[in-house]
Amino acid sequence: MQRKERFLIAERAARLGIWGNVGLALIKLFAGIAGRSQAIIADAVNSFADVFTDLVTISSLKVAKKPVDIEHPYGHGKAESISALLVGVFIIGTGIFVFFSAIHSVIIRSYVKPELIALLAAFLTILVKEGMFRYVHIVGKKINSPAIIAKACDHRSDVFASSAVLIGVSAAMVGYPVFDPIAACVVSFFIVRIGYHTTSNACRQLMDTLPEESTLRGITLIAEKVGGVEHVHEVRARYAGQFLLIDIKIETDPEITVAEGHDIAGRVKRKIIENMDDVADVLVHVNPHVEHHPHGHPGTTD
Repeated sequence: MQRKERFLIAERAARLGIWGNVGLALIKLFAGIAGRSQAIIADAVNSFADVFTDLVTISSLKVAKKPVDIEHPYGHGKAESISALLVGVFIIGTGIFVFFSAIHSVIIRSYVKPELIALLAAFLTILVKEGMFRYVHIVGKKINSPAIIAKACDHRSDVFASSAVLIGVSAAMVGYPVFDPIAACVVSFFIVRIGYHTTSNACRQLMDTLPEESTLRGITLIAEKVGGVEHVHEVRARYAGQFLLIDIKIETDPEITVAEGHDIAGRVKRKIIENMDDVADVLVHVNPHVEHHPHGHPGTTD
């Protein structure tokens, strides 16, 4: 899949989130006020926050798809990780706000029996958000976009949150109105939990944490099959948004010329990029393969 196509798919998924969240936020705000449900109003606040995070995601994608330039020789992919971090922090803040608002209502006993419209709004949100999660999650995994995967997780948190709202509003309607703000508290727990995981994953990418061992092993196996490569000495990789930047050290026959070593390195780079859709660039170091290095450490030159 070409780079341009990946970003178009990502932006399409992000725009779906904007329109879906705007519609749900307005419906829930109206239903919460008309239906006298604090839990539904809290859920509406959560949807308005989602609109903000959707806008952040789209902005990050526009930056991330910019080509390499003099000041950014590794591209702009980190913009997606920064976006995911901002989304995660905003989700956590929203959850904390919802929690303290609900606790305040319980303390001052500011709750009433909600109306049927509040229950219908919660049910509608569950259906719509589950559909949005499934679509966006598939897209995020397909193109390996941290920003889009973060948005998918946000949609799933809304499913859990609205499920808690549905239970709380139902209990409040049958005579236990205190369960409405309690449901809002439960909503806040799911919101903060998803925010934490989103922030944690973004930080891992920003700190250049290595990808999974299976990914590194796959890179090694591809390189080892290239003619002229006698041994793969070291593989390092890091994500810049959707794409991997790879540093690999290979060992070749020490008797070959510099030109021959350069040719082998070029073939290694091409093979890795051809076999892995999410690789942006590969830097190949060529070292001599010596079985008995005079210092006792074969192939340690750079």
